[in-house]
Amino acid sequence: MQQRPTGVAVLAVAAAVLGVLAILAAGAWWNASEGLAWLPRIRGGERLIALILLAAGLLELVFAYGAWRLRPWAWTFGVVLEVVVIVLAVLQLGRLEFARHILTIVIAGVTLWYLATPRVRAAFAQISAR
Repeated sequence: MQQRPTGVAVLAVAAAVLGVLAILAAGAWWNASEGLAWLPRIRGGERLIALILLAAGLLELVFAYGAWRLRPWAWTFGVVLEVVVIVLAVLQLGRLEFARHILTIVIAGVTLWYLATPRVRAAFAQISAR
């Protein structure tokens, strides 16, 4: 059986935490559509944001599971997720919190680089009878 690289374990745990946080945030946004006077109204947009956060959280949890178990599909799934994160962050560069978007791009870029290293690719590519 292939040993899970430490970095992959870190990515899996981080994805699980982010997934849970996104799902909790989705609940907060869903509930925020009523009754918070300080929250600017987006005319129903709160529920759309909640659904997007819910989907993102579930995708993170799927990746976390696949990465933890070193499933071959998880490598591709992780690469696609990181590319989507980079594209979305680039599209938001003109908005507020410029530094946060740059940090997001850097973290996603480092994650893509790490996933592309031969040792990590090999760990995901090995098919074992588990």
